[in-house]
Amino acid sequence: MLIGDPASPERARDFCTRWPGLLRDRLAWFVDEVGAGAPGPDALDGLVVTVVDRIGEQRTVDPVPEWYDASLASAGWSAYGAALAEGLMAYVGEIYAMRLGRPLPWVLDEDPKSAYHLKPVVDVEGIAPPWRQVIGTVRQVQSGTDPARLRSVVEHSLAQVPVPGPTRPEQAVDLVEVTAVDGGRWQVSFPEDIDARLGLAAYADLEDALARVDGVTGAVMEDRDRALLSTGEGVDRADLERRLTRAVDALLDG
Repeated sequence: MLIGDPASPERARDFCTRWPGLLRDRLAWFVDEVGAGAPGPDALDGLVVTVVDRIGEQRTVDPVPEWYDASLASAGWSAYGAALAEGLMAYVGEIYAMRLGRPLPWVLDEDPKSAYHLKPVVDVEGIAPPWRQVIGTVRQVQSGTDPARLRSVVEHSLAQVPVPGPTRPEQAVDLVEVTAVDGGRWQVSFPEDIDARLGLAAYADLEDALARVDGVTGAVMEDRDRALLSTGEGVDRADLERRLTRAVDALLDG
């Protein structure tokens, strides 16, 4: 999938389609597992050391990274260590996404002459695949290279990416959609990539931010992009949607 010979075109396309979701799920696990803070280049040195130190640790992990194979096992990587490395890939990807102001656009490289043939790559000039940056760094640090290498690579890539300007009104996307369930209960839907739009720290505050909205008596995130709210009787749906949108906008603005 990521290392070794390319998978079949069909399998590679399937993996590339699922790859962004796999990274989102792994990022949440990784942050909890290693106690990582908000994504930023300055945190990378310590995270690289943590991953390398635990790369062979034998612990149960579910799911096992799909790209983990016998060649990595023979090099001393455990399935758990590969999961940590995948989490670091997701963390690096989040750094780039924050600079871009949008989720990373992953595509399958279908150029037979490319070094990344039938592997997922980022469709942004100047950003090499984070999985390549992380795997390469971990292997080199295992051989004695300075752990700061990954930070240096990421900072160089960030310098190639233009800082996005303010979003024009016609580019704006509705972040909140409210649907009545029954008296005083509402389903709130967000874009599927709301976690990437908000960033890791702000997304963690989303449930509390919803609960603090005037008129809301309870809020529970049911899924990554869906919440269930309770209010008193007689609340206007459109008015509630406007108040919730302002709360989410405040998280976006930091």
